[in-house]
Amino acid sequence: MNIDNGRQLKLLIVCSTLDLDYPYGATPAIWQMLKGLYEVGCDTIVIPYRGKSVRTPWWRAYPNPISTYGEFYARMHVYTKFFSRLHKTTNGEAFPQLARTLTARNWRRIFNKILEKEKEIDAVMFVGVPLNQLTGLATYVKGMFDCPVIYYDLDVPTSLPKYGGFSFNYYIGANLSEYDAIVTPSEGVSAELMQLGAKRIFIVHFGVDPDLYLPIKTRQDIDVFFYATNDRNREKSISMMITEPSLKLEADFLVSGVSYSVDLGNAKKISMLPFSLWRSYAARSKINLNIPRENHANTYATSTSRPFELAAMESCIVSSPYNGLDKWFRTGEEIFVANSSKEATELYTWLINDEDLRRKVALKARKRVLEEHTFRQRAKDILEIFDKLK
Repeated sequence: MNIDNGRQLKLLIVCSTLDLDYPYGATPAIWQMLKGLYEVGCDTIVIPYRGKSVRTPWWRAYPNPISTYGEFYARMHVYTKFFSRLHKTTNGEAFPQLARTLTARNWRRIFNKILEKEKEIDAVMFVGVPLNQLTGLATYVKGMFDCPVIYYDLDVPTSLPKYGGFSFNYYIGANLSEYDAIVTPSEGVSAELMQLGAKRIFIVHFGVDPDLYLPIKTRQDIDVFFYATNDRNREKSISMMITEPSLKLEADFLVSGVSYSVDLGNAKKISMLPFSLWRSYAARSKINLNIPRENHANTYATSTSRPFELAAMESCIVSSPYNGLDKWFRTGEEIFVANSSKEATELYTWLINDEDLRRKVALKARKRVLEEHTFRQRAKDILEIFDKLK
């Protein structure tokens, strides 16, 4: 998106959170995307929907206008039985209506302040925020700034009505036609979003900041490693990729995470690693596993962060079946896919014993990331969308 008078493109972004203390899986990706926008020359202003405002060298930030309400929503969600009954009796619309009533004035006040202080805003993007708790706000913002307004849903397909979202169902009572476009990292959800009222659909996949996910040179003393918060919606794949092969091979399997209900066989389980240690463990591992949630794996070309992160760290990656993975990596050359526990066992045996092959594949994977899958490139994709909407 070009500005004729030579000034920086000014973007206003409302995102789910900037606070890494909250357990939102997409927050690191949001940070990297915002940094990517800085790298392509944008003046980016950010407002978090939940948690404290965070300023960095890459973006400016305004305070969260509903910080108290945001914590109230989160705490109330703990009372699952109450909200389950409430959703059933109100078709899931009671809580979003309450949220809109309590926060609408605060949101309008912060946007009025920004308009008065910033003057020129070229585009507005909502990222990962609860759509139905903000119904009407996009229309208000468009009237104020007279610029394109888009919504970027990082959680599809899980966020869609048929899956109910990670917490609340954010599409019930939402008005997608308020937005000039809906952006997603999934090519397989476009038809459903159009049915829900989206005017236009654009695809911007996940990526990675290769300066953050740098490879580490170290001795590889772990054979097979998997890292994820939990096994929700990937129990079958974990059994296929970890449980069964670990019982057949004399190899060291290591799993890092918070909660796993599935039997991990002979794999050793450790607590969830912080990023600084995860990077080290990934480097120590001969094979790093990519096991996406089934909703993502089965929905065509639904990108997730993990394959790009592992590839950027020069990991040798073996993935469970993933519909559309070959759009980002050449299978058999930059990444491997196992379609059964037998295939997984054979792949692990082959790769564990061939260091040169692992190294060759890992180098190719990082090269592909640097060429095609950085967040700087994703930032350019976002700017192209705004150009098309002008």
